[in-house]
Amino acid sequence: MQKGNLIKVPVTGQVIEEEEVEALKKVAENKQFAPAEKVKEFEHNFARYVGKKHGIFVNSGSSANLLAVTAYKKYTNESLITLPALMFPTTLNPYLQNNYDVELIDVDIETLQPQLPQKYGVHTLGNYSNISRIEDSCDALFPGNYKGIIQTFSFFPAHFLSCGEGGMVTTDNDDLYKLMESFAHWGKDCFCPLGYDNACGKRFDQQFGEMPYGYDHKYIYSNIGYNLAGTEMGAAIGIEQLKKLPRFLEIRRRNFTKLYQGLNKYSDVFIMPKTVLPDTAWFSFPITIRKETNIRRRDLVQFLDSKGVGSRPIMGGNLKRQPAYSNIPFIVKESLHNSDLITENSFYVGIWHGLKDEQIEYTISVISEFIENHA
Repeated sequence: MQKGNLIKVPVTGQVIEEEEVEALKKVAENKQFAPAEKVKEFEHNFARYVGKKHGIFVNSGSSANLLAVTAYKKYTNESLITLPALMFPTTLNPYLQNNYDVELIDVDIETLQPQLPQKYGVHTLGNYSNISRIEDSCDALFPGNYKGIIQTFSFFPAHFLSCGEGGMVTTDNDDLYKLMESFAHWGKDCFCPLGYDNACGKRFDQQFGEMPYGYDHKYIYSNIGYNLAGTEMGAAIGIEQLKKLPRFLEIRRRNFTKLYQGLNKYSDVFIMPKTVLPDTAWFSFPITIRKETNIRRRDLVQFLDSKGVGSRPIMGGNLKRQPAYSNIPFIVKESLHNSDLITENSFYVGIWHGLKDEQIEYTISVISEFIENHA
């Protein structure tokens, strides 16, 4: 962590302890790596933790978004949606891949969220947004506070809970759950639980489309699906991580508060983040440099890097400006001024649950040193 007077402050990371290692050993000893009992246990436990009826463990947060959007498209057949311009690519991409027309709207500069409730959106950097249909919560956790029909989560090492890789979709809707189960597992029509071959008792006694009567139901496909399944290893880690999640979230809250208190004296230089819900555990600490200052983001983040303090831009910035989307006919009815300002002047530093007080204090001192030298 420390080399001379320089203290390393990684912008993100994971905390893996002995319990996770032992859980992995047990999976290896059982020699069951494909989805089985651990996956079912993790799905059940995580869904209950966030306050939902169903959970489906998948191989990444991006896959969770793809699964949620693909299933919801078939469920509703909607074609036009509104999303914030400020987001991560794989929040947006599934909508484009499912042929939605996408209207982009601006965000509030302090909360990083649209000012009005949305049907579709993202809890950017862990700050809450009022979303009623599909909630991208890959960078956030709000147990008991989800209002949407579907939620998506990521368990990448940078996030609140890490399975190495992995993600989850949750819902209370039984029909959508069955549809997402199908899309996540090759588009199969069969819903036998893991380990069962003929739970319905009609495996060889049904007719589907133009297939022969009695064709094995386990090999009937009613959707054009994928294989998005998570593994027993990832689920075993997730089960142990979930037990520690309240502690992880509390550390993030504490680190965010320390940074805010230490940097708020520079509110004439920075636009400080504004929390929407009390007791929010942010993913990171976002900082936006005011346009009227003489400070440039590139200079500040390079200085941070030279001192061992990691930083990142805010997601993909205004995605309309990214090269991948240069030919996408987005609908834009209003200025994206704040999204552009965030793209040009914002970054974030780490508050993750593996950081110590010394590292948070060091981050404050390095930023203060730069500001004082450029006053």
